[in-house]
Amino acid sequence: MKQIRFHLIYALLISALIGCHSPPIPRQKGYFKITLPNQDFIMDTTKCGSSFEIPIYSHLETVNSDKSGESCWFNLRFSDFNARLHCTDVPINNNLESLMIDAQELVFSHDMKASGISRIRVEGAGKSENHTTGVLYHLEGPVATPIQFFVTDSTDNFLRGSLYFDRAINSDSTAPVTDRLLRDIEQLMSTISWE
Repeated sequence: MKQIRFHLIYALLISALIGCHSPPIPRQKGYFKITLPNQDFIMDTTKCGSSFEIPIYSHLETVNSDKSGESCWFNLRFSDFNARLHCTDVPINNNLESLMIDAQELVFSHDMKASGISRIRVEGAGKSENHTTGVLYHLEGPVATPIQFFVTDSTDNFLRGSLYFDRAINSDSTAPVTDRLLRDIEQLMSTISWE
């Protein structure tokens, strides 16, 4: 009788321990915290003859190609963010309107994927003879290039750029990075000058 009572108490104790657990709940995937570097700038000059302020955590890369023609290509590399700003510096030869239309067509070719496209007009701080103006585009949603821009002095020079990340991204999780790069590119645009 004692043995039956012992087995009964033991069975009740085991079933109580097992039965008191709540069912497992699936958890959402977590993302790493993104720590943004200080927002300090230095003046840099490209082989194309353009000078502008870039963030101290970025560096210029020269792109050599036989396909560039009159254009000059370079990249601004953001290693901390696995991102690269592809830039094309083009001389204006009575074709400013077509260069601007091409730049806008490249932006709006992402219209089907973008959940929104914001435009920011950027004015340079130069004197009237060196005055620059441009448009900075922020493409929201699952697009290949979340930031594009063009800036020009309206007479001789035209610079166009597109930001690409090295890997496929989740636009929600990289929003702080994209916001920072948007401000950095706006700084580049407002400080640009050509030789």
